[in-house]
Amino acid sequence: MKEQEIQRIKALAGQNPFAKYIGMELVEVDEGYAFGRINFERQHENIYGGMHGGCAYSLADTVSGIAAATYGTYVTTLNASMNYLLPVENTNYVNCRARVVRHGRRISVFSIKITNDEEQVLIDGNFTFYNLSKEMA
Repeated sequence: MKEQEIQRIKALAGQNPFAKYIGMELVEVDEGYAFGRINFERQHENIYGGMHGGCAYSLADTVSGIAAATYGTYVTTLNASMNYLLPVENTNYVNCRARVVRHGRRISVFSIKITNDEEQVLIDGNFTFYNLSKEMA
């Protein structure tokens, strides 16, 4: 992927109001891949002190959507499945990596892994996206 395209995607991701609200930082992007993270803070917690599952889902949905958009068109989530394997707690950063499983003309599937500072997998899952056939600006 060309550096110009990577910068365009990073700029577009930086305009996402909800990603800004949860404090998501986009760290790395390449074709079919994205790595984003959240600095885990009190406002992300549930009543047990771990990250709220909805916050983790939002991180995964956003990062995998960015990975899907690396093919040049806007996408929307069709389906998602996440396995909450371990609590998201006692970590500075909550990291999410999304990788393409299959990129099709209309439908694409991405796997996600959410890890802690030690790269221990806390959550894994899959996201399916529909290609809206509208080129990214």
